[in-house]
Amino acid sequence: MKHTKQPNPRRQNDFFGSALKMSQVLVLSFLCFTTSIFAGESTIQTILLWPETPPGAKAGDAELSSATATAIQNGSYQVPNGNRHNTRVPSIDVYLPHEEDASGVAMVIFCGGGYGAVCIGVEGMPMQQFLNDKGIAVFMVSYRCSPFNHPIPLWDAQRALRIVRSRAKEFGVDPTKIGAMGFSAGGHEVSTLSVHYDEPFGYQPIDAIDAVSARPDFTCLIYPLISMRKELTHAGSSLHLLGADPSEALRAMLSNDEQVDQQTPPAFLVQGTNDRVVKPENSKRYHEACKQNGVPTKLVLLEGGMHGPALLDGQPTIRNAKDSYADSMVQWINDLLGH
Repeated sequence: MKHTKQPNPRRQNDFFGSALKMSQVLVLSFLCFTTSIFAGESTIQTILLWPETPPGAKAGDAELSSATATAIQNGSYQVPNGNRHNTRVPSIDVYLPHEEDASGVAMVIFCGGGYGAVCIGVEGMPMQQFLNDKGIAVFMVSYRCSPFNHPIPLWDAQRALRIVRSRAKEFGVDPTKIGAMGFSAGGHEVSTLSVHYDEPFGYQPIDAIDAVSARPDFTCLIYPLISMRKELTHAGSSLHLLGADPSEALRAMLSNDEQVDQQTPPAFLVQGTNDRVVKPENSKRYHEACKQNGVPTKLVLLEGGMHGPALLDGQPTIRNAKDSYADSMVQWINDLLGH
């Protein structure tokens, strides 16, 4: 898939020349900031998003970043179990399928939690196993959320996509087949990335990785929050992301159904008809906006489905649904990518 959208001119900084000269050093640095163990069927490797203190860090984060990097380097780091709370050092956990099963497709996953947590345990891990079994490499992102507000979660998302694409060969991934998946508020994170992938929102590039495209090649949005408009949004997510009194301009900017254009990545959406947490209109509006702009899209409405993950006959689905969307999603991806 060709990325025809022109780069944002604000990103064309003089730093690129010197940053590119640093690329070999950066690769070595990031290799030092990773750890690998074996767990079940998949290789786990943890990568810190930032080589030093993350941008927008709060008091104490520099020391925590350094300690985490040291633990990864000396092999004492343990991948946390379950959901993630109060993330201060954002990271990616890499789960690769067996080499003989690998399809070259990647999925970068952003779980939900109302921008107050990242629910990797309940949402991410069942999906990780399913996707690995289908030959898809999984990159599970622990991104920063409350007490961090916009644009910091988006900075983490952009950085995650850039790292995966910049190291695609290492992971056995095709750099033109990198998708992003988001559940609930993570769906807002991914849809924001889909429409603002090249918007810095005040971020200052630090290295050659920041010259790499952050645009996903496709997206999978599972019971997603899309809009920050008062009548459609989830109040807790809006409060955590935007604060107590955001401007209407900011609400509009982050109501992602209103920001779709012809360069927005293709989108597969799943929504339960009985969702009382995130209004189904979120998915419907994003789906319609994609269609109006000629963006490939599919919306799966699961009758009676509620908000939250579940398993049905061993496959990921949504709570109270009588069917699973998972095989349909993989088929859509394969059809889109020509597999």
